[in-house]
Amino acid sequence: MTLLKKQNVVYLFILVFCLISTNLKAQELYVSSEPASTMPARSIIIKQAYSNMSGEETVHNFNSQLQLSLTKKWMVHFGTNFTSWDFYTQYRMFSKDAMYEHLRMAMFFKSINSSKTAIYTNAILLDGQESVIHSGIIITKLKHKWAGSLSVGPIIKKESLAENGAAGMQYIFSNGLLLYPKTYTSYGQTNVNLYLEFIGQRLFSGKAEYLDMAPALQFIFNSQSKLNLSYRLPLVNQTNRPTYNSAAISWDYLFFNALPKRKK
Repeated sequence: MTLLKKQNVVYLFILVFCLISTNLKAQELYVSSEPASTMPARSIIIKQAYSNMSGEETVHNFNSQLQLSLTKKWMVHFGTNFTSWDFYTQYRMFSKDAMYEHLRMAMFFKSINSSKTAIYTNAILLDGQESVIHSGIIITKLKHKWAGSLSVGPIIKKESLAENGAAGMQYIFSNGLLLYPKTYTSYGQTNVNLYLEFIGQRLFSGKAEYLDMAPALQFIFNSQSKLNLSYRLPLVNQTNRPTYNSAAISWDYLFFNALPKRKK
């Protein structure tokens, strides 16, 4: 199969999944991306993740995060994998809510500072292997039993800023559905959610790009603790990334009302 035909099959698969998803119960707690919806106001999340990334080489990546919701519209994340640290902030700038549906938009900024330099690849890596700046917008739509989210924005290697070097567009398209329970009776019920996310990058210079698929299974306990299991594999890969497959597990815990109220 030629590359062009393979890409067409991938895009058709995404479209079919979107149409099928309209008949499914939706969830927005995505595994590989953030929705435009923010964390509950004044809450704190601690998160520990591990991923086994493979391809041309094997990398074991541990990442610890502290996530803070400063207001109902603004949150910040701080993370480290022991060779790099990252900062993420998101502000929800638009929200239109109705019964069983909403449309939300947010803008975000992410900065990764790494002790490593990935000069051997034409892709821009977001797992701590190099220093990166990434920003953009997120649009999340929920209607009845379907929810989808699109995150898109420019990305650039920090060491290339002075030279106008490696830069491109990063995008993630996410879908989710609730497998269990069929009917809610209390907040203490265990939730089982299924996700399918598509993660892509296209460089501004040349024709290098990739598109990965990341199915995931998620368990939520007592509306506070979350366990994620995911696997990421390439559908289109025109880059020389050192790793392009990833099996990941993560756990996080939410502390409600952990931050003091802001004085008016």
